[in-house]
Amino acid sequence: MSSPAARRCHCADIAPLRKLHRKTSLSNHVTFSIFEKIFFTEMKASRIFVALIIPPAALAAINWDIYEYGVVDTFKWSRPFPDDGTDPGGFHVNCRAEGTFHAKMYKLSDLPAEPPGGLSPWHDAIEDFLGRRSYMGSWDGVDHKGHDREIVVMEYADVPRPVVEWIEDQQRDTSETNDRKWMFAVFRKQGNETDQVTGTVELAPTGEAADTHKAPPIPAKNKIVVFPAGAIYEILPLWVSKGSKCERELSNLAKYKPQAIDHSVLAWVMDHTKPKRDLGKRDITFKIEAMAVTETEEGKHTRLMWERMHRTIRRNKRRIQREERQKARQEILEGRFKDEL
Repeated sequence: MSSPAARRCHCADIAPLRKLHRKTSLSNHVTFSIFEKIFFTEMKASRIFVALIIPPAALAAINWDIYEYGVVDTFKWSRPFPDDGTDPGGFHVNCRAEGTFHAKMYKLSDLPAEPPGGLSPWHDAIEDFLGRRSYMGSWDGVDHKGHDREIVVMEYADVPRPVVEWIEDQQRDTSETNDRKWMFAVFRKQGNETDQVTGTVELAPTGEAADTHKAPPIPAKNKIVVFPAGAIYEILPLWVSKGSKCERELSNLAKYKPQAIDHSVLAWVMDHTKPKRDLGKRDITFKIEAMAVTETEEGKHTRLMWERMHRTIRRNKRRIQREERQKARQEILEGRFKDEL
């Protein structure tokens, strides 16, 4: 869907610019060449210039960390609907759902520090969990690199039930492939100030095994979940599906797509705050919106028209390439014939 993530922005590197062009739906159709010239200047000057030509709604949606730090190579998501609050062009929104969630955000450098500014009771357990998996990035897949990489810590009781069920389903799959992919670590809280947590919470057995299981399950209020913010993009609709008018559609991840197609589900992290680290705070909020869409007749007509045009362009391009190759071969043959004479 999207090209490999851009790395740090340099004067000769316009890859971050291309991502900006893709991630912001500009109503005034600013040409790409203008953007190239903007990003050939220093980052600070670029921001000022961009602010003058991009609509405020689109400007507010830009995560500047993308262009300063780059994103992880595996991040495939981009904003699937316009930044100005309008519906996706050519699609009817059957229903939409949104929710705001509270959490805390830490850097890996916070792991050795004592709570509330750090995560020392879970230090070894978190390092072990993350060390066996590829980092999935922070918001928008941003990779701050090294000890500045960010992780989200959330009260397990605040996680929506569909997400909890998904996490537990992933945890039950003990295959090596799934273990490396699974990025939500559920830990118990400290029992006392000196308590050290050594690993993730084991799921309570189900069925007949539950009858012989002596240890009582740990209640949700006594657990936390730790994950890179980039991990939630894989399951965004589940965060807001419960109680929505289209709960069944939003709960079906098979319909969840990176970009709008007929009878699909779209979702995005619409907003996220940053912790006030200078005040010793780690609290954040993030807002998720999801929608179920179907393609309109007008949208289908327009899409098919563009697809036909693109096919025609590709055919003409291939025809021109064939003619050029034939011409080159003919010139070679004529040159050989003249040499023989």
